[in-house]
Amino acid sequence: MSEGEFRALRDVIREEFGIFYDDGKQFLLQSRLAVRLAKAGLESFEAYCGLLRNPRTRDAEIRELTSVLTNNETYFFRERAQLSALAGSVLDELLKERPARPLRIWSAACSSGEEPYSLAITLMESGRLREGDFEIYASDVSDRVLALAQRGIYQHLSFRATEPAMLARYFQAVGSEQRLKEAVKRNVRFFRLNLMDAQALAGVPEMDAIFCRNVLIYFDRPTQKRVVEALAPRLTPRGFLFLGHAESLFHVTDRYEPLLQPDTIVYRRREKPPSGFAWGNR
Repeated sequence: MSEGEFRALRDVIREEFGIFYDDGKQFLLQSRLAVRLAKAGLESFEAYCGLLRNPRTRDAEIRELTSVLTNNETYFFRERAQLSALAGSVLDELLKERPARPLRIWSAACSSGEEPYSLAITLMESGRLREGDFEIYASDVSDRVLALAQRGIYQHLSFRATEPAMLARYFQAVGSEQRLKEAVKRNVRFFRLNLMDAQALAGVPEMDAIFCRNVLIYFDRPTQKRVVEALAPRLTPRGFLFLGHAESLFHVTDRYEPLLQPDTIVYRRREKPPSGFAWGNR
């Protein structure tokens, strides 16, 4: 991959998905795109650039490209402190002024489904909500991982943080794999969505909480700001945002206030700008 090919391809990826490969990640991008070259039967990155420039092939390849850009590393009950916060203080707040509809929680980069299903199980285990009292929305940009999520069948690595009792309660063994029970699956709605697509994002219903974990790490600072500020209108006033443990909104945006929880931080949408600050001027 030449320097020019690297810059052309990373610009397309940044424009389409917000994912930014800096100059030190040329080899990483090359190794990931090599998979797409092989599957497309191409012998050079120059030819692959042509595939993305061609209006007849671009859209289909863009959808395929999502399968190699991120590692989709996930498992059930990841970052358990955040799940405890959801079932505890966050749910306390959400139930104080309960809307005349089910509570809505959105997993905004759901990968192969372990996160949204973990959210559903967490709320079921809380003992504070009955079936129909909540809905889990789950989206991803990759058709491949969404198909895996909807299938709901997982291998042992997905259960590295799952207690045996939880595994027995919510899954059924199928050979060497585990199939999620329908009682969990029916609480989750999957759909394809690119967080960079403002029009599609505007069509997402108002949420009480959004989980957007381990997504911002792929973005540069301007794209982080763009995404988290686009999520704010999708939250109810004072709704909650959950990020990954290595992610922060410090020096990114003032649209949220941080709330310190045991072993984690949760963000809440601000109803008004901070004193002396106007969002439209930044």
